[in-house]
Amino acid sequence: MKTIALILESNREYGREVLKGIAHFANDRKDWQLRLIPQLGLDAKDMLKGFDGIIARVTDDETLQQLKALGIPLVDMFRQGNASGTIGVGCDNREIAAMAAKYFLRRGFKRFAFCGYRGTRYSDERFSAFSKALADAGHSCCEYAAIEKPADIISHGDQTMRPKNVRRFAAWVAKLPAQTAVFCANDIRAYHVLRICNDLGRDVPSDIAIMGVDDDIVLCSCAPTALTSINPNAFGVGYAAARLLDATIADPSVLRKRHPVFHVKPSGIIERKSTAIFPVNLPWLTKVLSYIEENMDKPIAASDLLKIANISQTALQKAFRRVFGVSAGRYILAEKMRKAKRLIDGGTLLVKEVAATVGFADPKYFCRAFTAHFGMSPKACRR
Repeated sequence: MKTIALILESNREYGREVLKGIAHFANDRKDWQLRLIPQLGLDAKDMLKGFDGIIARVTDDETLQQLKALGIPLVDMFRQGNASGTIGVGCDNREIAAMAAKYFLRRGFKRFAFCGYRGTRYSDERFSAFSKALADAGHSCCEYAAIEKPADIISHGDQTMRPKNVRRFAAWVAKLPAQTAVFCANDIRAYHVLRICNDLGRDVPSDIAIMGVDDDIVLCSCAPTALTSINPNAFGVGYAAARLLDATIADPSVLRKRHPVFHVKPSGIIERKSTAIFPVNLPWLTKVLSYIEENMDKPIAASDLLKIANISQTALQKAFRRVFGVSAGRYILAEKMRKAKRLIDGGTLLVKEVAATVGFADPKYFCRAFTAHFGMSPKACRR
């Protein structure tokens, strides 16, 4: 039996999902014993005697160096450096940020902001990728630039439920223009923005739209306004960490080399009320977009949209091309395919059930449309 030390926080959704991924791998292996080690007291070497491997998410360099000095195979899930002596595993921060940018752009936002923890690797990577994706689309991004360590531990009533420098934070939020889309480094930061918006009387989402990362179900669902969040696939991160640690234990020589960080792709965006708005200046277009979103399980014809908009076919198509760069039909299809892919990735519905959920009566026709849109069939996508 191999005994594995887990130095991970377990009071947040991200940490719990990571632990589930590790436990799933250990279950498959049958020869792993997992031991959750408290964060405190790691300076005592005796605590880790007899362990065959370590999976750690520690936020300070001193503790990480102490762990490396033990000579035990180690997977680092926070610093994720590519120095020798460590295998780095984490979520794909660039893909997470690109996903957020695409989402906001698709909904028609023109003003953007990022709120994170400057000086922290994952936050800085998310800001860099988010601002680049926006710049490629011709937009700029306003950043909350305070250097601040991330709050990884949360409990209601705790100080971490509010930003550390409330005045500076509130001044930044107050200056954001109306209809700004704010992407936050994690759900705690998204909660900070939401609380300050409430204090300032700024409505979420009609004035400020907010998205976080981690999909912490309790935090996002119990917030004053339910928070949209990206699921970073922490389960996959945990499983990958365990798999790579197992390979390292089998061949410790790999630790003498430098290895690129192993990045796990995010699962998708879980949409909630904090982004439920289409910031377009045409009232009829807002109604049309809401209709499309609410009737995704039905066939939607251009005639349906014309009845709601009460305008001509030409005016409708011109507006869609000006705001979204595609025709109304292409927009509807893209939204249906996006939802279908999210359901396919979820893996709980049959393909025919996914087809019905997005308004396709014929599963074969749905499969052809899906393949044409994504370049692969629904079954291949699920694999």
